[in-house]
Amino acid sequence: MNADVESTYPSFENRDLYVDLGEHIAFYRKRANLTQKELSERINISRAYLSRIETPNASQSFSLEILFNISRELKIPLKYFFEPFPSPQKSVSIRKNTNNK
Repeated sequence: MNADVESTYPSFENRDLYVDLGEHIAFYRKRANLTQKELSERINISRAYLSRIETPNASQSFSLEILFNISRELKIPLKYFFEPFPSPQKSVSIRKNTNNK
């Protein structure tokens, strides 16, 4: 492949990161009891595009703007999309701090 052709194709160096992000988005969307259609309408993207983002056997790049909008709609801090999934045994409150000091 020549350099001109190579530059037109997206780089897949970060493929695993996008797949992991998509799995986290699906996890927290389901946890919020939202369908792909409901979330996609709230953040103004197509359901098909959200489906490609969430599909673990594909790599769909997407903007930070979309990630910010997903985070806001799901009421999940951005950092949770980059951390291991919560343990089923631990009940961690993500939505608000329950420390009463």
